[in-house]
Amino acid sequence: MTDTAERDRPPLIAEHDTWISVDPVVGCPAQCRYCYLGKLGLTRSKPLLRREPRLLAGDLHSYLHGRRAELIDPATDQTPICVGNYTDMQMTPQNRSATVAIIAELTARFRPRPLVLITKARLSASVVERLDGFGWPITWFLSQSFATGELERLENGPIADFEGTLANARLVSSSRHQRAVHFWRPFVVELSSISAGRDEVVGRLKGSGMACSVVVGFQRGPGVPLDDERLSSLLPSVFAVPGDGEVFDHAGWRQVRAAAKRHRYPVYRHSSCAIARVAGRAEALGTWRAESAAERCLPCQCPVGQRTLCDFRKATSRPTRSEGERFSRRVAAFLGLKDRLVAYDDSTRSLRIEAAVGEYDFNTVLHAAKGAFLPTVRAFIGQKAWHGPFISQPLDRQDQE
Repeated sequence: MTDTAERDRPPLIAEHDTWISVDPVVGCPAQCRYCYLGKLGLTRSKPLLRREPRLLAGDLHSYLHGRRAELIDPATDQTPICVGNYTDMQMTPQNRSATVAIIAELTARFRPRPLVLITKARLSASVVERLDGFGWPITWFLSQSFATGELERLENGPIADFEGTLANARLVSSSRHQRAVHFWRPFVVELSSISAGRDEVVGRLKGSGMACSVVVGFQRGPGVPLDDERLSSLLPSVFAVPGDGEVFDHAGWRQVRAAAKRHRYPVYRHSSCAIARVAGRAEALGTWRAESAAERCLPCQCPVGQRTLCDFRKATSRPTRSEGERFSRRVAAFLGLKDRLVAYDDSTRSLRIEAAVGEYDFNTVLHAAKGAFLPTVRAFIGQKAWHGPFISQPLDRQDQE
C-alpha cells in the first residue's frame, strides 16, 4: 500500500511511537486548520463508528497475540493503548457513549494497562465517573493551544477554552484512576506569545491538577494541510523555513521551562515522558539515553525523582552483548530479513537495520527495545501524516540554550 493510500484509510490498529493507536471511530465535528484530519476529509464531519466495541476487543487481542508477539510478550506488555486518533472521542454524545462501551469491552477481554484519551472538548463528569469504575490507569491528554482573538479562526467547533481545559483537569484529578496531562500544541510564535504571562499560565496548569505539560510544535509533513490559506495568514512562522519537520518556538520554550522550574511543574517535549511521569516508571523509548539525552531529555523540566528512574548511567540498564545479538536476530525474524541485515553494535547499543522499514514496524521494534537498544534503519516508509520524533532528527540544539 502506498503512503497516500495508507493515510487516506486510517488503520483500525497501528503502532505509533508512544502508543498503540486504536481507531474504531473516524471523523471530527471540529475543524482545526492545522489538523492532519483535514487532508483526510475527516474534519467538520459526523464521527463514524466503523467497528463495534465487542469486535474491536477481539481485533486488538489478535493484534497483540499475532505477529507483534514475536517481539513483545503480550502477558507483560505495557505499551499504552490510545483510543481515538482520527476523531475526538469526547466531542459528541455518540463518541462519549462509544468511549465507555469500548473500554467496557476491553475490560472484559484484558487486564487493565495504560490507556490514553486525547481531547479538546469539555469533559462529561458522568463519563469520567463511569470510566473510573473500570479501573484502567487512564491518562487524559487535554489539548489546549491558547488560540484566542483572531487566532480563534484556526479552531472551529466545540473546543474548550483555557478555563474549560482547567475545569477538565480538576474533574480528572478528582477521580481515582485517571490523570490529566496538558498537550500544549502547536507551540509556535503566534500561539505561544498569546499566552502572555506564562508564569501565571504554568501556575494555573499546576493548580488545576495537571500532572505535567507536553509542549509540541507544528508538524510539517505530507499529511498536513499547509495549503489552507488561514495557516499562511495566521501562522506565518510555519512557512518561514521550507521542508518538512517541526516548527517550534524555541525562545518561548525557554520561558515556559523557566516558569515551570519556578513552579516545580514538569514540562516535556515527548508524550512518552508524560506517560512515564504519570506511571512513576522510567520512560520507555530512550529519550534519556546518553546519545540523545542532551536533545530529548535534559532540556525538559523534570523532577529529580523521575530523572533517577530514567538514569541512563545505571549499570542495570545496560544489556550484555549476547542480549543485544539475540535481540537483533529476533528483529530480523520479525521483519523477515536475513540476520546479516540487522547488525548489533555493542559499543553504542544500537541496531542498524539495512533495509527499508515501515513506520509501524519500526515503532514496534522501538517498543520492544524499551530504550535499551537504539534502532536505526537504512530508509523509512512513512505511514501517517508525519514521522514521529524517534524517526526524525533529534530536537534542535537551540533547546539547550
